Amino acid sequence: MQSLAEIASDYAALMAAGETLAAAEKYWASDIIVLEPANFESDGPAIAIGKPAALARLTRWLAVNAMSEMLIDGPFITGDQFALFIDMEITRRATGERQPFSEIATYTVSEGQIVEERFFYG
Repeated sequence: MQSLAEIASDYAALMAAGETLAAAEKYWASDIIVLEPANFESDGPAIAIGKPAALARLTRWLAVNAMSEMLIDGPFITGDQFALFIDMEITRRATGERQPFSEIATYTVSEGQIVEERFFYG
């Protein structure tokens, strides 16, 4: 089984390479919980429970937004968690509008898989 440091480094490398779905497929646990401060589909917090729901949510987000110029700082590891500071440029596919976007993502790992992903952004 990979160490937490190996998982965190590989996950960050996949993200930096624009392989967001590949990172999720490889490391998300079947019962993952993904928490965001806002739901892009409606008002309120966004919570996806289970890998199918989390993947569907990510796929919908990627269908609406293109990510580029992704810079990742980290991983920062403590206990059973790691964090990434992520800066990117987002292009809204429908309008072509580009905007900078920054977030902090934390990940909890159990038995070699990410069981919780939590995002912080303003």
